[in-house]
Amino acid sequence: MIIGYIKEEKLVSKIFRKIEVRSFDNNYIIAVDDKENIKVKRKLVKTIKKLQIEAIVFSKSLQGEFEIQTKEMIDLSNQKNLKIEVINGKRLMEYMQYDILEYIIKKRKEDIKLEDVYIIFKKDSKLDLNFLKKYIENFRMTNIVTNEVERLKNIQDNLLENDNILISVSNNKRKALKRAKYIININLNKTELEKYRINRNAVIINIREDVKYDNVSFDGINVNNFDIDLPDEYIEKFEVLNDKFDLTKLYESVLINENYKDMDKIYSRINSDEIKVKELIGNNGRISDSEW
Repeated sequence: MIIGYIKEEKLVSKIFRKIEVRSFDNNYIIAVDDKENIKVKRKLVKTIKKLQIEAIVFSKSLQGEFEIQTKEMIDLSNQKNLKIEVINGKRLMEYMQYDILEYIIKKRKEDIKLEDVYIIFKKDSKLDLNFLKKYIENFRMTNIVTNEVERLKNIQDNLLENDNILISVSNNKRKALKRAKYIININLNKTELEKYRINRNAVIINIREDVKYDNVSFDGINVNNFDIDLPDEYIEKFEVLNDKFDLTKLYESVLINENYKDMDKIYSRINSDEIKVKELIGNNGRISDSEW
């Protein structure tokens, strides 16, 4: 996979606008010197296609409106058999969702074996349910809230019959999350999540989408992103990109570049690289220890 790392350069001249391309680790660094100019955006899209770039990482200064508009232009100009991915750290968040919840519980000085977890997701045939294993093995009770009740009922029955492990499966919008302390929201958007009655003090970890659950009576915490600690070898590897990029996105690009198909291999790589959760990010920025 070819990846483009796109960053903003200072304007040399308001008249002279360009896109600069440099090679990096078999991929490309693309420097944009005027993020406001529509012609520059169009040229950037053409450059991405010309270089056959399959995934792109935007620097911190280019996040937000520029990222959204560029993605829209890419989507509009994509051929049917071509899809360019914008790396945003959410895939790594999905890989490390258990680590994120473990981080929170440690911050609160609680015992994971004495806690219940609630995992909510809507029907998705591509969702590998093996991720549930860690929760089932380590939490006191794993509660699954989903509209795929029949699919999960089979898992529930097999666990009880073969391993004498009890899990809860439900989709009761009024009761399922009423007492939930820790909620892992895999793929529901804001509108879908708001259909459920949620414990006012819950911690909601939103995996695939940024969600601001802000019901008037809600006093809990939304977690939408996170920062990681990287080993020195990676810091050195990405030194050429200096501090303009989020390390979470850069490391996600490493995993994507490896093109792993097996989730166990991804978990093994993250573990062997000793990637740790450094800080969590909510709706109002980084979440301090005192907020836990």
